[in-house]
Amino acid sequence: MKFIGISFLLFILPLTLLGQDEEKKFGVKFSGFIKNDMFFDSRQTVTARDGHFLLWPAAEKLDPDGNDINDKSAFNMLTIQTRLRAKITGPDVLGAKTSGMVEGAFFAMSNATVNSFRLRHAFVKLNWTNTELLFGQTWHPMFITGCFPGTVSFNTGVPFQPFSRNPQIRLTQSAGDLKFVLAVQSQLDFANRGPVKVDGEIKNLPSSSFLRNSATPDMHVQIHYGRKNAESGNEFLSGAGVGYKSIVPQIETTQGYQTDETVAGLSAMGFLKVKIPALTFKVEGAYGEN
Repeated sequence: MKFIGISFLLFILPLTLLGQDEEKKFGVKFSGFIKNDMFFDSRQTVTARDGHFLLWPAAEKLDPDGNDINDKSAFNMLTIQTRLRAKITGPDVLGAKTSGMVEGAFFAMSNATVNSFRLRHAFVKLNWTNTELLFGQTWHPMFITGCFPGTVSFNTGVPFQPFSRNPQIRLTQSAGDLKFVLAVQSQLDFANRGPVKVDGEIKNLPSSSFLRNSATPDMHVQIHYGRKNAESGNEFLSGAGVGYKSIVPQIETTQGYQTDETVAGLSAMGFLKVKIPALTFKVEGAYGEN
């Protein structure tokens, strides 16, 4: 049995060995907000977290008299989006500016644990003039922070908009108006669904084990082109990306035999944003397998 582990720790190792500027000090800036959401739905909906995360209106469900059971309004108030954030700065390392962020909210990881604290972002960044290297958990590369649906509801365009945060290593290289992104990532809160044995019974549940057992990370590459005019406020942003993921649904068949069969899938996306002072236009398309 072999085990190889690599950990990246921010501001724990003696950075003097890495040639940092000793005059620059460590710093932590705490922030956050308290958010109370109030929402009214004119009919029953398919949601998560006690109705907070809206997916879509519930389908018509007729009783014996022909009445739609789901034609019933609902109202709720929740503060589970309240967040805490810590932004960290530190000495330069290898000629790069160092920073980090930890952010959490009370949105929980499942409906059963709603109101519990959960991790949203936790990452370290090294920034050179044209290069950025990120380690940690943050947005999946297919969630473009500069071009996503500005919805009233918190769901931000789900289920059409990819909307997850993944542990990852991401390299971003800038070249003028162009930007190239390469990322490898794992899964945690948002994982593939598949056969999971629970108390001797096979159930269809989400689990990161399917990607872990493939021994290959989820991979994604992108190219962006963007320009901004600070005086006029005009902005143009476009880009495209492609990803590849291979999972192992099970390592043992139902007959008790070893198996290493994989299921591979491709993903692709493209986006465009045009902003002028009076109008912002966004469009995005996403394709995914498995």
